[in-house]
Amino acid sequence: MGGVAGHMAHLSEDTDLTFNEIVDILGKVANAEISNATEKVDGQNLFLTVDASGEIKTARNSGDVKKGGMTTDEYISKWIGHPAENAFTNGFKAVSAALRRLSPEDLDAIFAGGNKYVNMEIMYPKNPNIILYSAPNIVLHGLQYFGDEVETPEMRQLTKQKFTKLASLIDGASEQIGEEEWAVHGPKLVALKKLSDGSALEDVTSKIQTFAGPVGMDATLGDYVQHVVEIYANQVNLPEDITARLITLMLHPEEAKEQGITVVNLKKGLPKELQATVSNLGAKTKSRKYIASVLKPLEVAISDFAIEVLRGVKSYFVSDNDKEVARMRAELEQSIAHLKNLQASGDEKMGEMVDQQLAKLGDIENIASSMEGVVFEYPPGSDKIYKLTGAFAMANQIIGRARRSGMTEEEIEEDIEIDILDDESDDPVVDADFPKTIAVVPGAFKPPHKGHLDMVRSYAGQADEVVVIISKPTKQGRYLSDGREITSTDSLNIWNLLTRDLPNVEITTSETHASPINAAYEYVGEDGPINIGDTVILGASTKNDDWKRWVGAAQYVKDGVELVPPEQSAVTPTVRPNGEPYSATDFRNALGNPENRSEIADFVGEENVDEVLNILGLSTMGEQSGVSGGGMSMGAAPLASGSDKPAKRDTKKKKQKQYIDLGLLAEVMKLINERGIVNETK
Repeated sequence: MGGVAGHMAHLSEDTDLTFNEIVDILGKVANAEISNATEKVDGQNLFLTVDASGEIKTARNSGDVKKGGMTTDEYISKWIGHPAENAFTNGFKAVSAALRRLSPEDLDAIFAGGNKYVNMEIMYPKNPNIILYSAPNIVLHGLQYFGDEVETPEMRQLTKQKFTKLASLIDGASEQIGEEEWAVHGPKLVALKKLSDGSALEDVTSKIQTFAGPVGMDATLGDYVQHVVEIYANQVNLPEDITARLITLMLHPEEAKEQGITVVNLKKGLPKELQATVSNLGAKTKSRKYIASVLKPLEVAISDFAIEVLRGVKSYFVSDNDKEVARMRAELEQSIAHLKNLQASGDEKMGEMVDQQLAKLGDIENIASSMEGVVFEYPPGSDKIYKLTGAFAMANQIIGRARRSGMTEEEIEEDIEIDILDDESDDPVVDADFPKTIAVVPGAFKPPHKGHLDMVRSYAGQADEVVVIISKPTKQGRYLSDGREITSTDSLNIWNLLTRDLPNVEITTSETHASPINAAYEYVGEDGPINIGDTVILGASTKNDDWKRWVGAAQYVKDGVELVPPEQSAVTPTVRPNGEPYSATDFRNALGNPENRSEIADFVGEENVDEVLNILGLSTMGEQSGVSGGGMSMGAAPLASGSDKPAKRDTKKKKQKQYIDLGLLAEVMKLINERGIVNETK
């Protein structure tokens, strides 16, 4: 979870840092000894390359990169009618014109024939996020390699050198696009001011020392998280070997992948209550939230310090710092009032969110800079990129939520004259390694079968990630002929079996929605885990216009997330060898006779029959007598698409997660608050 190449991390997110290292970094910031800090801007993200033929291509997500980028016509047509059309099209024209001034040799050397993309942000006053910049600008952030080879440290250094050259060639370029004058810039250095007194540094150092007390200042943030997890694991009697591997999965996912550690493996043989513990701590999304919550006091302490560091610092791209600061404060006050009104009308979540963000922000006067924050590499040359954002993060959360919940311009004071068109979260697109394409495939799956699997396999080839959501069981339920109900856990276990060779597929369950469609809407909606800038595919087949169930889906998708038109993304369903469509009903009927292996194999593959029967608590006569070689398969194989032949098993284990409540997290934090974190031995 350290600061990796191309990814900007808050200091409190890098679990490889020691507490002493954080204090040392903050000390250098306080004394203005960080000389490579650049301005972090609040714009709209775009990736761009020049291919081997000299054509400029663009990308908004990794799906675009996989197909070689969007052509100019594809890119321009993409934004027709969009509120941000002028920002994206005029910004593209401006940077394209600036690039055309470079020689073909320079372009080929910089972009490596289309294998490297420059990451930039478009700042357009007529389509602002939170900060209202004074003129249309484009800021280049960095160059990233997306070729087929694994990028070595030497290649990465060369890429950085090429970006430095690009920035020097293009910085300050001015382009007239229609009636607008655009400027293209490289990263803008920020001269940090030495804090006038040492109180802010003393305060944050004291808070960090207190927080680190249980493990010591030489310990890493990961050591602290490990300490907390070990205490809780001991309290709930989680076996020590499971705890150790769980911590590896949480803090060192790449190492866990090499060792074959997964949530599924860790849960085997544990009682149900401990299986839930493992899921809630080890599943990818929950693990990140849990770690962030454990380290929350550290995050807040550093945020308070960053507010003082940025106080009065002016953005290079804002002509009147005081005026813009006053405007942002006014909109923040209006946003708070709007959300509090919603709270009074019964929306308690709005009020909770405001209270949480204001607790971090403190006084509104802490909005004291027209700059979002600063970005710096530390140590220099390490490729570890950190950011300090101060009060912007909290203001962004509140103002963004108010806009998305319907706050109109009429509610904002008359002197705030901006178009409310777009929003960006506290962790905007530019902070991610790259926007992703995520396919969401919801269903009851009682039980899942080859027809479902082939759809998922198809999406796995198109998208970066596929998320299968198993909806909450209905009151009626789905039963086998012997009266046994097929549960969500059954479906989850069978899905995990069938998708073992698909490392980019994650199986999740919804504890709140019996409707698969509503479960999907929750996942892709405002409170779901999809990041702004990502592209979403909603799973559907072409059979009987199944895709039409997603008509109107766009209104439920989080602002800033792109939805692929369902009619375009629908897949053609596969059929059984007899020409009949796959059906969960037919599968349940086949399971009514466990001796009918050939028909069951038609739905899950011969190599998986015994494991499926075991999951469902069924057995054949041979198993009962001990004559058959059946029983639990120790090496169940993944089911190949359109065939009963076993596919090669991918040695890479995929990460699993469940999209369910975070009750365990609250329980852990309650224990921490009540009992404190102390060294315990038994």
